[in-house]
Amino acid sequence: MKSRHRAGFTLIELLVVIAIIAILIGLLLPAVQKVREAAARSQCMNNIKQLGLAMHNHNDAFGTLPQGVRAGWGHSWTLDVLPFIEQDNLYKVCPTPFNDSGSFGGTDARSIAIRRLVRTPVKTFKCPSSPAPAIESANVNGLTGRATSNYLACAGGNARNDNRATNGMDRSNGMFIAVRYDGTRWQNAKKPIAIQQVSDGTSNTVMVAEAEYELSKARGCTICDRFLYFHSDADGSGGSDFSEALGSTYYQMNNKGISNNARECSFGSFHTGGINVGFGDGSVHFVSQSISLTTWRALGSSNGGEVVNNF
Repeated sequence: MKSRHRAGFTLIELLVVIAIIAILIGLLLPAVQKVREAAARSQCMNNIKQLGLAMHNHNDAFGTLPQGVRAGWGHSWTLDVLPFIEQDNLYKVCPTPFNDSGSFGGTDARSIAIRRLVRTPVKTFKCPSSPAPAIESANVNGLTGRATSNYLACAGGNARNDNRATNGMDRSNGMFIAVRYDGTRWQNAKKPIAIQQVSDGTSNTVMVAEAEYELSKARGCTICDRFLYFHSDADGSGGSDFSEALGSTYYQMNNKGISNNARECSFGSFHTGGINVGFGDGSVHFVSQSISLTTWRALGSSNGGEVVNNF
């Protein structure tokens, strides 16, 4: 009788197969990562597109763009656009009429409603490429669980600070600023504007752009927090910390070498080479971080009369 031997892999053959599989995975992984990033960047652009359309719809409905931040009240444009991104029920959570009452630590009905509001995330405000959490677990400005954002409306190309002071965001030259209201009259000379008042041309004026969310000293910024709807520091007397909702093109985008205060006012992203930017005409473009600072500042201005070169 002939003996029969079962065919099988030798150890060397098995190791060769594993090595080949590892090489193939190594070759395919960068391609997969590129596809994922392209998809994430595309979704990010779509988010900005939706926010830009919401701004236009607000302009059509009320005759002006949303207020950047209601300094002294704490509410921002991120609240005003909710009805125009199919979030009308969330918008109704905010107590009305809008005023400066209520706080994160209050026990009254308005304060409870505000806490519920600011703890509710909306995907439209989140870039898929950002590692930032949708909900911030740390206590920031007296509250945990605040909903985060990756998008800021543009306060202009000359705002250096995010408060109501010299070079602040209450007197800058963008489409959106912090507007102080005392209940009877606007404290700023400049009220919220209509799209039709953008004299520099809507296709040359930044409306909404990406901003990094960062609260890590190791990564260079402990105050680059971006939050939604209501901002407690902006609610205080005078108002400050408008960079939770507003950004400035005064500083170069994606610049990790600037100070904490400058970085919190600037735009940035987690995409390679630039950021997604929504312009006043509703278009969205990926703008390279190599753009000249002069051109970037000019794009932030809504009425400066600057000549903008190709970007």
